[in-house]
Parts: sequence; C-alpha cells; structure tokens
Amino acid sequence: MQRFSISVDGELAAWIEAEADERGVSKAKVIRDSVETARITGLVQADEHSVLDGGDLLDRIEHLEGRVAALEEDTVDGGHDDDESEMDALAAFEAQLEGQPPTTEHGEQAVVRVFSLLVEDGPMQTSELREALYPEFDDAFASAESMWQSINRYFGDLDGIEKVGHGKWDADLSEL
Repeated sequence: MQRFSISVDGELAAWIEAEADERGVSKAKVIRDSVETARITGLVQADEHSVLDGGDLLDRIEHLEGRVAALEEDTVDGGHDDDESEMDALAAFEAQLEGQPPTTEHGEQAVVRVFSLLVEDGPMQTSELREALYPEFDDAFASAESMWQSINRYFGDLDGIEKVGHGKWDADLSEL
C-alpha cells in the first residue's frame, strides 16, 4: 500500500478525528474511506484529476433519486422482511461474542465483518474474505495472513459462520 502525507485545515482535521473516534477506526481509515467513496460515486474524476461541478452532482443526484423511487415502487413487502431478518441475525451473531474471544475490539469487529460479508456475498473463499477484509483492518494487523490467522480460529466456536468446503466459508443463519 502506498503512503501519502497530506495537510488539512483545522475544520477538516476535527471532522476526521471525530469520525475516527465515532467509528472506532484510525484517521487514515477515515481518509481512505472518504477518497474511495468519492472515487466510487464519481465525485472525483480519476482520469481528469478534477472534482465534478455542482451541476453535474445535482444531475447525478436527480438520476439516482429517480432510480430509488422506481425501486421503491417495485419493492415487494417481503424484501423488507429479508433485511430485518439479516439485521436480527447480525444482532444475534454480535450478542454471542459478548464475553467470548476474540477479546480485542478490532478482532471482534473483524469477525463480525466476516459474518456480514458472508451474509451479503457468501459463500466466499478464504482469499476473497482476506482481500475484502484486510483493507478495513490494516492498521490493526501486520498482514492479511496474520489477520486471518488471528480471527479464523474462533469461527468453529461461533454460530453463524461455517466452513462449507476446502477454503470456503458461508453464513448459516439457521443457528442464530
């Protein structure tokens, strides 16, 4: 990962610090997430190295609002039940960690994030999980491999994460 040094004004520095404290992550993580969000949402044109003007942003927002409205019209009531059951499963998964290893905050957050990724995108290979997870926790672990070794040993003792093949994991909501 390449490193950069940046300077920010006092107001932005205060926002970054508050965001890091609120989320329980490093300031570098807040900055990385902000840059990635700007890149993904198209607020920054990587090829032109410029920020979109306000008119472009308003057009984009209007377009996205139209898509959201159309999706809301097409949504079947059952879709909300799925979201609620996933949130209930996540809450049940987090509850079982209380007083259990991993005992570090970043270890617990990483295990919860694995479960969340498996619910959203599972089943997943170990390599996929490490690649998705490590950028979020690179400030807490020396490497993706050390992160994985630190957390995967707990999966067998937890309801909700199961090994479904050689190097393959999935969420099991039936146990929660």
